[in-house]
This record gives sequence, C-alpha cells and structure tokens, in this order.
Amino acid sequence: MANNYKLKPIFNTIKEGYQLYEGDNLVYEAQMAKFHLFGASPFNFVNHKTNKTEEHKVGKTVNTSLGEGWEELLSRKSSFKYDDTNIWDYLHDKGIRIKTDLSSGKLGLTYVISFEGNEIATMATSTPEGKFLITSSMYYDVTCEEKDLDLVFLVAFAIAKTDQLMYN
Repeated sequence: MANNYKLKPIFNTIKEGYQLYEGDNLVYEAQMAKFHLFGASPFNFVNHKTNKTEEHKVGKTVNTSLGEGWEELLSRKSSFKYDDTNIWDYLHDKGIRIKTDLSSGKLGLTYVISFEGNEIATMATSTPEGKFLITSSMYYDVTCEEKDLDLVFLVAFAIAKTDQLMYN
C-alpha cells in the first residue's frame, strides 16, 4: 500500500538538506554533515523507519543548458556528483527512469518514477501548506510504498536539489 509523504527543504542553516515527512512524522532526511566550500560535502542520509544511516558525498550543482527557444525553457537540466558519479548516471544505472508531466489541479510538474520498468512512485511539485495554486520547486508531494523509500528518497532529493524539469 502506497504512503503519502511531503518533501521539504531544511532552512535556517548553512548545511543544506531535505526532510521527508509522513504527516507530522519525520521519516527520512539527508543533511549536509560538514560544509565544504570546494568539492563534495558529506551528507548523512537517515531512514528513520529502519534507523539506517549512510554517508554519501554530494558535490556542487552544475547547471547546463541545451537547445534553443521553448526547448531550452522546458528542458532545463542540472546535475551534481553523488559519491563521485553524476547523480543522473547513477540513478539510470540503478534502473531508474523518470517521466515528467504537467500536474493537474495545480501549476506544477508531476514525476512518475519507475524502477526496472515498474512504477514505484509519483512526485508532484507542491507548496509549504499545500493550499496554493502555484507550486514551488522546493516542496514535493511523494507517494510510494515504504519498501521503496531509500531509492525514492534519493530520486526526490536529486530532483529537488537540481530543479530537474525533464528527464527520461
């Protein structure tokens, strides 16, 4: 059975990160453990459901623009290094595919996440309170099964951190 979560950015600190909530309960987070001005910074990825913590090195975001006109506007792409590998290459090699579409009901995007050909999650841009018509690239509604939480959180973290609009 799929659960509904809310991905939120961590503010009020120089050590950036994201937290995933189920209602008011924190279930997953990735927060910078130590700020590095140059190079990758260590991030602690904590699954509060399983009490599992992993440290990964996350590099700085690099934005790239390809195409012209509307194509460039609608296909903004960026990436970062995750344990010395481009995050999108890492996820692709793991069997992750992402389909993007316009959200219904709000002005934003929906992401359908598949793993090895099977749909495992959906994400949609959201708002801090979920009440506004226009969404933000900082907040996301995530729906997935608990067994897929580690992989889905990494995808959600990658989308939120890179503000990825289109990816297949």
